[in-house]
Amino acid sequence: MKKLFVSVCLFFSITLAYSQDLRFPEPEFINSYCILTSDSTYDTLPKENGIIGKHENKTKGLLSKIGKVADVASSASGLGVVIGANVGSVDGVMTGIKVASTASSVGSLAGSASALAGSSGMDIIFRGKSSSYSYENNGGDIRLLIKAESNEEDPLGIYRIVKFNTNKKERRIQWIEFDSSFLGSDEASKGGFLNFVGHKYGEQSYLLTIPAEEIEKGEYGIFYMSIITSATIPVGTFSVK
Repeated sequence: MKKLFVSVCLFFSITLAYSQDLRFPEPEFINSYCILTSDSTYDTLPKENGIIGKHENKTKGLLSKIGKVADVASSASGLGVVIGANVGSVDGVMTGIKVASTASSVGSLAGSASALAGSSGMDIIFRGKSSSYSYENNGGDIRLLIKAESNEEDPLGIYRIVKFNTNKKERRIQWIEFDSSFLGSDEASKGGFLNFVGHKYGEQSYLLTIPAEEIEKGEYGIFYMSIITSATIPVGTFSVK
């Protein structure tokens, strides 16, 4: 009952925040990732490319909670395929994320997102210990503005916001394929996948709100998951200080 009460309060607080009179234009370009710095200003986040590598530091029990996935991780192991690069038309990897091998060949590792999830999950790895953009969090929600070709889809189904595991050389996330209804669960949170609320903004943008209790110091990324717009899948990144 207490958890339900907290969830209801969270819903109303986010709805109230969204209903405030936000005063800024939509971003100029499609697939722009922006972070609100006030009700009238925002900064554009950097976009980075990542590579796929063997999973490290397994999150025990997470996949068993999500459900059965194909055992195809070994087919992707060691390829060092690029995430976020413009590689043209590729069918069905990560429900729309496109890949190219280090030899620059283009193709689908498998017919579904299971190619990255596999039996233990592959890691998506970004060079460098931090994003070039740093956000000073005041303990409140974080609001993200993303321009898409349209905003008719449910943003919870086409975006994932993650907290990376980091070391001195890189940032990485174990990729897990799951339905958006799994967001907000303890298992998703332990895996680094943040819960958020999404709304339409303007003619073709989304306003995503990450509640304060989901946020801590660290490195974050925003993944675009749908094939409905383009062959380039940019990954927006930011640091929370």
